Amino acid sequence: MSSKWVNVVVLLAVSATGMGAQADMVGVYSLTDDKQKDAGTMTIQYRDEQRVRYDFNGRKADESGALLLLNDKLYAITPQGEVMDMALVAGIAGALGATHVKPKAQPTFSLDATGKKESVAGVTGEVYTWGDGAHSGEVVLSKDPRAKQLSQAMERVGDHMQQSMGNSQVSSTFREMRDHPVLRDKGIVRSQEASGSSMRLEEITESPLADALFVLPKKVNATALPGMPNGIPNMNDPQIQMLMKELMKSQGH
Repeated sequence: MSSKWVNVVVLLAVSATGMGAQADMVGVYSLTDDKQKDAGTMTIQYRDEQRVRYDFNGRKADESGALLLLNDKLYAITPQGEVMDMALVAGIAGALGATHVKPKAQPTFSLDATGKKESVAGVTGEVYTWGDGAHSGEVVLSKDPRAKQLSQAMERVGDHMQQSMGNSQVSSTFREMRDHPVLRDKGIVRSQEASGSSMRLEEITESPLADALFVLPKKVNATALPGMPNGIPNMNDPQIQMLMKELMKSQGH
């Protein structure tokens, strides 16, 4: 299983703090890669701060899957129904030294209002430019409660992903972006990096969600990773190799 669709979550962990009781909500986002090519869609299904589901539909089978946040635990689910406990990913990374690297210098983050407004999926927001010295782009932020709720769901999942995948330069930039005073009462509806990668809210709805969306597949042992039947990683397993490759890449190796 490719973890490209997993990394998207960390990059988009931008939101205000605090989540109150809200109605069930669904947000569908279109994604592009760094070559500005269609990278599929990301659907966020939110019930409350302990039940958040991401579904990724990529151009390829290994770029699809789901993330499920349940009771403060994050799981990755493959299209075949295999479950990966992301807390175990952090354990593997720590054992292999992927998370024990010299911290990078914190970037100087800037966020500037353009004075322009933009409507995205019926949600009105303000256009800002941002940069950190290495990355730059444009983002549309809105005070609409629905946008704020979806962005807060991103933060919840993003925090767990950061713990599992380590603190990459990009994730620290977006954490600083999230904590910026301008963003404390806003949600993100569109993000465009100068490199070409982007996400854009295409649809937002409030309606009751099926309980089954927030239940792990019963046939799967969610306490083990693919390639780890006895808790010991099989480094010949392609999924484990791909996971380790992405972990090392996120740390600049």
